[in-house]
Amino acid sequence: MLTNYSKSIISESRGLLSILSDDFNSSYKPYPYIFKDCFLDVNFAKLLQEEIINIPESEWDRYNNPFEQKYTLRDKFNFPAQLKKLFEFFESENFITELSKLSGHSLFLDKTRNFWGVHKYNSGDYLDIHVDAGIHPTMGLKKQLTLGLYLSSNWKEEYECKFEIWKGSNSGVVDPTILECIEMIEPKFNRLILFSCNDYSWHGNPNPANCPDDAKRIFITISYMSNNTKDTNKRVKALFVKRPEDPEDLLKDNLRLLRADPEKYKDIYKVN
Repeated sequence: MLTNYSKSIISESRGLLSILSDDFNSSYKPYPYIFKDCFLDVNFAKLLQEEIINIPESEWDRYNNPFEQKYTLRDKFNFPAQLKKLFEFFESENFITELSKLSGHSLFLDKTRNFWGVHKYNSGDYLDIHVDAGIHPTMGLKKQLTLGLYLSSNWKEEYECKFEIWKGSNSGVVDPTILECIEMIEPKFNRLILFSCNDYSWHGNPNPANCPDDAKRIFITISYMSNNTKDTNKRVKALFVKRPEDPEDLLKDNLRLLRADPEKYKDIYKVN
């Protein structure tokens, strides 16, 4: 049963347990994922959106490289009030217990908040297809499950920048490739996404946002860790790949390798 505190955040019509679904582990998918609508209480979700929109531009980092065009909130330890309340819920013991049941692994929090994020996309922004880091850069634990939440109430389907699930080869090999887009998920307001971070978790939103200035694409993420040692992806930085329809670009291919290199990624990762 949900506590009163939980009910003030999670939509009572769906409930926390509604995220537990056999669909998450369906064998027909390239990796476990699920998305559910109406996750938060709608009034709380609107408060969150307004709070994030009103964060001063000076507090955001601009990611500007051939693979990522977006804004990310710089300080992960001093969130505004409503955002702090949301992440406190995501950190709660009951919530992590339920997510552990869903994933099949005992999950742990990232106390460094390296695997947390508050992201904002303007018109023209995008994120190429990639597999996330497999291992936490300092704690050495497996990045096991990622939760994402969209908070853009005036977003329309024609604004593009959909979240894409791709089928591809093992990200732990030398030269992985992606083969087929399995699903394109619209970033609808108050939509929750959960996906497993394994060797085949190719995802992104590579088609640029095409939206007016008052329709920013807001995406909140938090990832959980485990002691899983079976996956071969031991990278500590994300690995980006080209889509089959993308033109050949040897320079960009080289930059992809630099982006995944824990020593050299800063050369192209963030420029302002």
